[in-house]
Amino acid sequence: LGGFRSLGRSAKEAEDVFDQALRLQDAGCFSLVLECIPSELAAAITQTLEIPTIGIGSGPATSGQVLVYHDMLGMLSHPHHESVTPAFAKRYASLGNIAHEALKEFCTEVEGGVFPSKDYSPYRIGPAQREILTKRLRARGLAEVADKLESFSIE
Repeated sequence: LGGFRSLGRSAKEAEDVFDQALRLQDAGCFSLVLECIPSELAAAITQTLEIPTIGIGSGPATSGQVLVYHDMLGMLSHPHHESVTPAFAKRYASLGNIAHEALKEFCTEVEGGVFPSKDYSPYRIGPAQREILTKRLRARGLAEVADKLESFSIE
């Protein structure tokens, strides 16, 4: 849910994303990717669903994290694996070791709760919209989720 454009920053849009997540779970999805949605919305969805969520630009409270490694490594093209590199291809750089170290660091930071930090979770629901969403969740019998949404914070 989400995409290149951030979704869920108004109460209406956030509730729509929340409902879409529930419908996708009910339709049989085994997991959901939450992309570019506010951290507190991702936390509320993750808490409510029985299936895992994977976050990309949606804060630290999802079940897991993903980044497109081309983006993470600042690459414009995918390097060919050693075994499929043609003999005529001249190597101008060895990105394999650098990529391996960067991927290890990413895993360590996600497992340690260091990434994504507040700096890398930029999408927010404004206070007034958050209050509206919280009231709507309570009205749906989701008081525990609403409580978490009210107290959610990224340090």
